Amino acid sequence: TRRHEFYLASKLGLSSALGRVGDAVRRQMNGDYVDSDDAREGSTPSMANVKVLDVGCGIGGPMRNICKFTGVDVTGLTLNQYQVDRGNELCRSDAHFKNAKGDGLPDVRCRSVQGDFMKQPFEPSSFDAAYAIEATCHAPDRVGCYSEIHRVLKPGAIFACYEWCLTDKYDANNPEHVSIKKQIEEGDGLPDIASTHHCLTALKKAGFEILEERDLVNDEYGGWQVPATGEYSVSKEAKQHYRGGKPWMLPLMPSWNPFTQRFQFNWFGLRLTKYSLKVMEFLRLAPAGTSRTQILLQSGGMGLARGGELGIFTPMYLMVGRVPLDKVD
Repeated sequence: TRRHEFYLASKLGLSSALGRVGDAVRRQMNGDYVDSDDAREGSTPSMANVKVLDVGCGIGGPMRNICKFTGVDVTGLTLNQYQVDRGNELCRSDAHFKNAKGDGLPDVRCRSVQGDFMKQPFEPSSFDAAYAIEATCHAPDRVGCYSEIHRVLKPGAIFACYEWCLTDKYDANNPEHVSIKKQIEEGDGLPDIASTHHCLTALKKAGFEILEERDLVNDEYGGWQVPATGEYSVSKEAKQHYRGGKPWMLPLMPSWNPFTQRFQFNWFGLRLTKYSLKVMEFLRLAPAGTSRTQILLQSGGMGLARGGELGIFTPMYLMVGRVPLDKVD
């Protein structure tokens, strides 16, 4: 997953963001600084002055990876206070995130903040870039969510995200498609899953200039594909046409190997997991409701796998938008 995080970070235009904050930082370091070649030694601004927002950060795994990869200052926003506390604990415990004392920067270069991304607790134009990884799919209103991100970004700042979306192959009149959609929504706690077109339109309505959009599932990154059509398949012919990678939904597909998590998705593994948890509940080794929760999560996983097989769902719809330079707060 790190390669996807780093790829998304590469879309944020962080070098340009550093250039935009550079003059202000140099002015602060040099007093009455004006554009010239007379800046004092050590006055070159670092990436730690670039402020990036992680929208829906969870406990902050991607946030910390991107912070290490780029050196920028990252603030993560999540609704869950436990995730905030755990994320901040992990940030403070890693010496890599500590800034040098006396440089005017925060003690640590990344942190989590509790808040709702539909009503963010930040001032307008607070951040130089923002990203979201499979998080804004939980928003009840995409235009409202993207508008809040637009509000807290500075003019010229870039927002990049991976969205969970329905593709053009989804047919609302196909009972199997509708059932798969329901499985994903219930198993992953989502509101109505939006289409790629809906998300792109919402980003435009929120005020962003679209720089790039595409479904990364369609990239020839690898996988088992029928030579004639490029469609995903587990057939012998498709496996011989192996491009060097594996389908994104492979971990969620059934397997009879008892030493992988995929074992739980075959018919025997489903029953074994269900009744094992029921026994543990009866013996009070697991909280009541554990088996029902597991069934719901497994159903969501199977919906994701089947949706990926049919090509009606993608977890990797990439959108990159820029705040206009003439933005007015």
